[in-house]
Amino acid sequence: MDYDVIVVGGGPGGAMAARTCAEKGLKVLLLEKEDVPRYKACGGAVSWKALQIIGPIDEVQPQYRCYGATVYSPAMRKASHKLKEAVSILVFRSSFDHFLLKQAQDKGADINTGEKAISVNIIDEQVHVITTKGEYTAKLIIGADGVNSTVARETGLRKKWEAEGYGICIETEIELTPEDAEKCVLDKEMIEAYFLKSRGYGWIFPKGNIMSIGLGLWKPITIKPPQAFEDFISFLSKERGIDLAAHITKKFIHRVPVGGMNRKISGEKVLLVGDAAGFVDPFLGEGIYYAVASGSAAGEVAAEAIYHGTDLSAYQENCNSLFNKDLCIAFKFGNTFHKHIEKIFYLFDKDPELFRMYVLTGKGVLDYSKFIKKCILRTPVTLLRVVGITMRTAKE
Repeated sequence: MDYDVIVVGGGPGGAMAARTCAEKGLKVLLLEKEDVPRYKACGGAVSWKALQIIGPIDEVQPQYRCYGATVYSPAMRKASHKLKEAVSILVFRSSFDHFLLKQAQDKGADINTGEKAISVNIIDEQVHVITTKGEYTAKLIIGADGVNSTVARETGLRKKWEAEGYGICIETEIELTPEDAEKCVLDKEMIEAYFLKSRGYGWIFPKGNIMSIGLGLWKPITIKPPQAFEDFISFLSKERGIDLAAHITKKFIHRVPVGGMNRKISGEKVLLVGDAAGFVDPFLGEGIYYAVASGSAAGEVAAEAIYHGTDLSAYQENCNSLFNKDLCIAFKFGNTFHKHIEKIFYLFDKDPELFRMYVLTGKGVLDYSKFIKKCILRTPVTLLRVVGITMRTAKE
C-alpha cells in the first residue's frame, strides 16, 4: 500500500509526527511493534513545555501534578523548591502513549499496532518497508523507534552509538498501601532525585500509591548498574522504613542516548526523531519534550518536502534552533555539575533562588542557556553571602 509518509514507532515522537503529517493532509501510516496500550519504562513526567506542543491531556487518567523537586547531593546536601503552578504532569506511559496515538488516528493517520518494521530500503525514489505483516511504500519515512532504531540502522544514518553516546537506565513501578505510600514520599506533589558520586542519579516519581523508582547512569559508568540499583533501593528502604525490594515484581533496563552531540538525523527520504535521533536531556535524561518537539518538526518538514519538493535539510536547522543547541549547553552543564556537585549544592543552600531557577528550567520557562546566564548574574550575590557568613563565623 502506498503512503506519503511512514512513521515507525508509536511513542510520543512517532505519534506527534503522525499527527502533524495527518493535520497537513498527508496520507500517513504509523507502525508500532507492540500491542497498545503497552507498558513503557519511564518516569512519565510530561513537562509544561511539552504540554505547550501537545495541548490538553485531560483524557489521560490517572494523572498527578508535580510542582517541584527535592534533590540530594552524594553527601546528602538538600535543595528543594515548590512552585505555585505545576512543573509537569506525572502519567503512566501506557495510557499517555495510547492517548497520543488516538489523537493521530483522529486526525486521519492509519495506526497499525502489533506490527514490527523488519527492513527499510530506498529504491527508485521510494521507501520500501517490510514488516511482520506486510509491505508498504512511501515517499518519506520517519524513524521514531527508539534508541535501538531499525530505521537508523537500515538507512545507514547510524550503525551504532558513540562509545560515550548513551547511558543506562533501570526502572521499576511498585504499588504500595496508602500508609506505606505516605511514608515513601516526602511530598506527593514533588519528585525526588538523589545524585550519585558517579555521573547519574536515582529518582522517585509519586503517582498515588504507585511509585516510579529508577536509576540513570551516564558513561563512563564506573559501577555496575544492577548493583547500583539494588544499593539505591536498599538505601531508600532504610530511609523510609519500608522493604521496597519486596514490592518489586519487574524491573527494566535499557539504554538512553546522551543528547547534545553532533549526529546525523536526516538523510535521503528519512528523518529521525526522539530517542532515535539522540534527543534526550544529557543532564537529567528527560526525553518526552524532545520527542514531541522533534516529531512535530519532522511532520512540518515532511509536509513541505512532499508538497513543495524541498529537501529535508531544514529539519536539522529547525531542531538546532528549537532545542539542539541548548542540549549542547546542557551537556557541558552536566559535566561541570558532576565535577563540582558538592560546591554547587552549597551554593543552592546559600542562594535558594539558584535552585528555583533550575526548577523553572525543568518546567521549560527557562532553557539551559538562560538558566546559566541568570546564575552567573547571581553568583556575585551568592559569593558575598558566603563570604559574609564565613567572616561572621570567624569572629564568633
